[in-house]
Amino acid sequence: MEEQEEPRISDVDQAETVTLPPTMGNGPDPVDLFADGEAERAFGAGASHKAPSSGHRGRTILALLLLVVLILVGCWFGARAFFRDRVAPGVTLGGQVMMGRTKDQVSQIVDRQVRDSQVEIKGEGTSARAGLKDLGVSVDSDATVTRIMDAKGSAGISRLNPFHGEAVPLVAERNQQAMDKYLTERFVPGQDRSVPSTIVFDQGAHAFRAQEGRGGKAPELDRVQDAVSSLIDKPGRRLAVGVVYKDVTMPISLDTADKVASQANQRLAKDLVIKGADDDLMTVPASTVATWVKPVTDLQKGTMELGFDRQAIKQYLDQELARQLNRDMVTAVNVKNTKGDVVAETTKGVDGVRVTDVSATTDLVVKALQEGDTSPIQVKAEITPHKEQTRVARYDVPDGDTWIRVNLSDQTATAYHGTTPVKTFPICSGKPRDDRWSDTGTFFIYLRHTVQTMRGDGYVLPNITWVSYYNGDEGFHTANWNSVGIAKGDPNNYGSHGCINMYEQDAKWIFDNAPVGTMVKVEGQVPSGPAR
Repeated sequence: MEEQEEPRISDVDQAETVTLPPTMGNGPDPVDLFADGEAERAFGAGASHKAPSSGHRGRTILALLLLVVLILVGCWFGARAFFRDRVAPGVTLGGQVMMGRTKDQVSQIVDRQVRDSQVEIKGEGTSARAGLKDLGVSVDSDATVTRIMDAKGSAGISRLNPFHGEAVPLVAERNQQAMDKYLTERFVPGQDRSVPSTIVFDQGAHAFRAQEGRGGKAPELDRVQDAVSSLIDKPGRRLAVGVVYKDVTMPISLDTADKVASQANQRLAKDLVIKGADDDLMTVPASTVATWVKPVTDLQKGTMELGFDRQAIKQYLDQELARQLNRDMVTAVNVKNTKGDVVAETTKGVDGVRVTDVSATTDLVVKALQEGDTSPIQVKAEITPHKEQTRVARYDVPDGDTWIRVNLSDQTATAYHGTTPVKTFPICSGKPRDDRWSDTGTFFIYLRHTVQTMRGDGYVLPNITWVSYYNGDEGFHTANWNSVGIAKGDPNNYGSHGCINMYEQDAKWIFDNAPVGTMVKVEGQVPSGPAR
């Protein structure tokens, strides 16, 4: 027979727990269950057993409470950090839980729910499945995502409270006219539709006129609008509605259209003018303004107001403002004498202009058209002041700068390099009459043509060669028809209209050797007869 192992004290302790009754009155103290020897055997030789003090128990409880607080605080800050860039607990879109989603994930869900939001519409003998866009709803996906990310605030216990929910709707705008247009085109045959009076542009008359509409049948919008409202509040579903029809009168009267056509024609009576820098002007033709007219109608109220297509206006201004009003900076080139006096501006300085903020100009154009204001519209532009470059001309030294002296008295033109005469040419100047003589004074060549058709009062001269203008329409040029006048130096009988007539080889020498900026001095008096 196997010997039974004697139970260990530790086994006994684990198997049975003894509860002592409370002490009653002044009775004796409870008797220890173990004698002194038994205690030694149970807990080891030399061991002592003492009940924990109340102070020790208090410190233990305090430590446990502190630990719990630290854990809760850590969880709070951890959750707060996690949800800083994610959707808060309790937020939904269309019934879908969005908690913990990132911005990119939310954007994908929004796009999907917008696509899945549809209305099954049934009419007389036809049906259609329409999305929100078909029904004139424009969803701002970015704004919807932002609203979801910001739902329940940005901080505080309420943001992380999962028992506090927030259902976020789509951020959207509705266009009742677009909805009516869609339903009418899908569910009302063309011959049965009501047609509002409108305005049309008559190309032949270059004016707007009213076009009369008619009454007919139209779809009721209420049921479809209710379905759209439900999908905006809770997207991602498919709803079904039936079309209800109604008889309608002409939505917009002919008299209303007549008034708007008259207002539009007032805007076309004068060209639209846009002003750039200095006196630069850009004129918009009335035919272009006519393409911008876009009446604003409310079929439910039967109203029509004059309106303009801002997008079309901006597109036109984007193309034309810079092309017509921008200009490059041109450096001014001045000629000074040795005294420092500016004797000529051989190249006129031009400030640079760059049109800015086309959108602001577009707003000004729209406002002017709406109010019928015909004043020039000032664009915003950046101005780059022109630079100046000065050259000192030396006409008072030998072999100095080139200049030409025209002597009306002896009918000659002499080219100089400073004080050094280079070449003298026979000429025939303008006739001694108020409107045909050659002006005296100091001038500078400013424009040249190798060949040109010259036109004036009572004459047209084609193929005139080697033209060098120095004073308005007065200049040196070939005059093959006037060889006698040049030879004799007789402007009284063969004179020009003010120009200096020359033989071709002489006019070419002037052209080749006297560039723009060359000084021309015209002196003397036309002789009474031939100078040679």
